[in-house]
Amino acid sequence: MTARLAIAEERSGNMTILRMSGRLELDEGDVVFRDCIDRLVADGRVWIMLDLKSVTRIDSAGIGMLVSKYLSARRRGGTIKLLHLTPRCGELLHITRLNTVFEIFDDEAEAVRSFDVTT
Repeated sequence: MTARLAIAEERSGNMTILRMSGRLELDEGDVVFRDCIDRLVADGRVWIMLDLKSVTRIDSAGIGMLVSKYLSARRRGGTIKLLHLTPRCGELLHITRLNTVFEIFDDEAEAVRSFDVTT
């Protein structure tokens, strides 16, 4: 039995932290993620940090959804940044060269500070 993707949402000022756990994979995982990001972007919450520390697996559909939702946020003037990559997720982002697209952080306080923008 696979661990369905769960997302806990925290808001801090104009930024939203999504603490994700489980599998970001084709079907359930990528749909849960897509719907969550679409809702945030529709509400104007476009400064998003994904805490991936507890994501146990990510596949090509998950990677594709990360890119798609990154572009959705960027089109609305925001961004998606990544926090606490697992070794496997880091390897996948390196292989796909997406580590040059996403800002990636190991330290949460530093990641939060990176969102400090004057609007």
